[in-house]
Amino acid sequence: MSAIEEAARGADAARRARSRLGLGLDGPLADVLMAIEEVARVPVTILALPDGLAGLQGRRGERSYIFVNGNESVVRQRFTLAHEFGHVELGHAGSVDYTSDVDGSGRRPPAEVQADGFAAELLAPEAGVRQWLAAVGDPPSDLETVVRLADYFHVSAEVALYRLQAARYLRKRDYEPVLARIQGHEHKALAQRLGLRDELDDAMARAAGALPRLPRETLNQAATAFERGLLTVGQVAQLLEVQPAVIQREFDRRGIVQGHSEPDY
Repeated sequence: MSAIEEAARGADAARRARSRLGLGLDGPLADVLMAIEEVARVPVTILALPDGLAGLQGRRGERSYIFVNGNESVVRQRFTLAHEFGHVELGHAGSVDYTSDVDGSGRRPPAEVQADGFAAELLAPEAGVRQWLAAVGDPPSDLETVVRLADYFHVSAEVALYRLQAARYLRKRDYEPVLARIQGHEHKALAQRLGLRDELDDAMARAAGALPRLPRETLNQAATAFERGLLTVGQVAQLLEVQPAVIQREFDRRGIVQGHSEPDY
């Protein structure tokens, strides 16, 4: 099977996942972390992983889980999360993915190509890209169109460029010059000049300054045990393998006091 066919297989799986989860088939995801964790019920942990390690996924019993490197840019984290969720949805065995596995560079195993195709379609569906192009009046094949599309779907400029090519809107002769400008970081200055937002205010962005970010379900269970006096902050931290300060910060944010308050779910 060719790389194009592998990517198409991943895209098909993403459309099925969007449909099953009630996420629609053409719009941007307002919060991909919440969609995967709260709707698909796959717990996500964001923490500082070694440089070059983008994320990983696996199974414990009947439950899948995902880890994402919180040291990378939030826009890259979103794509990594979608990529790892693709592995889950495609039924791939547990995987450890490096940055080179999720940025389209070099020759990659079929599973990685499929997961990239899944992530691209999950975050910026081809049907949605076509609708957006029609709505904005058939814009030119230039960097501004890429930047505006990236802002609309909350993806990187590189992913937006790829989606325009996948939608057969961007001609091959236009692809390389625009890519070169992105690699020269011109898209960032252009986004500022256009008045586009610096960052989407979603759960992943909010977690960026407070690593590690633990799965909500895990924290809810820990908060209940603490509130009922079954566990101390130190015991919760030991079980979750994090520093006590991380747990105390989360409990303080929720207003949880042992034996007095109900957890704020």
